[in-house]
Amino acid sequence: MKYLNQLKFEYIPYQTNTRDPSSDMNQGTVKLAGCGLCSLCMVVDHLTLSELPLERCVEMSIQSGANYAPGTDMNILGPIVAEKYGLTFSVTDDIEQAMAHLRKGGRVIANVGGDRDDGAYTGVFSHGGHYITLVSTDDQEICVLDPSWRPDKFEEPGREGKVRQDGCFVYCTPQVLDRDADNRSPRYYMFARK
Repeated sequence: MKYLNQLKFEYIPYQTNTRDPSSDMNQGTVKLAGCGLCSLCMVVDHLTLSELPLERCVEMSIQSGANYAPGTDMNILGPIVAEKYGLTFSVTDDIEQAMAHLRKGGRVIANVGGDRDDGAYTGVFSHGGHYITLVSTDDQEICVLDPSWRPDKFEEPGREGKVRQDGCFVYCTPQVLDRDADNRSPRYYMFARK
């Protein structure tokens, strides 16, 4: 099962927020803004017999204009990747629907929203917006591949005890995940074999 960590790809340019000439993201890299790209590459690997190289995913994002906001617009790039690789694509804000999709063998990219509520809430998977790949669920926990995983990430104040880790596999309850995404819409991008 492919796992891509965006933190290892500072050498691959990925310019985002290009409509704002003053943005630092115009000099961006996959390391800084490639969580959505890494998630899409993992989804293609998990669900098809094909491979979506990260460099090709960068090209597809730029060609489609999915890179105009900081990061990647999954509403634009998700359907394009799904069509090219013979996958279905749908979205939901309902964690139960996302989990049902996982139980049927699909993959889900979750859109988590980071810190908020004037510091009262610390984002579990990111301090800002971030995409993570959901691999499976047993209804008690959801298995996550986080493109910005590092061994000490979940030891930060406000994150302790909210996940368990087994190498780069991270497990959390549906409640923890849904709270982390509750300021985003859509929260969940669902992919499956046609």
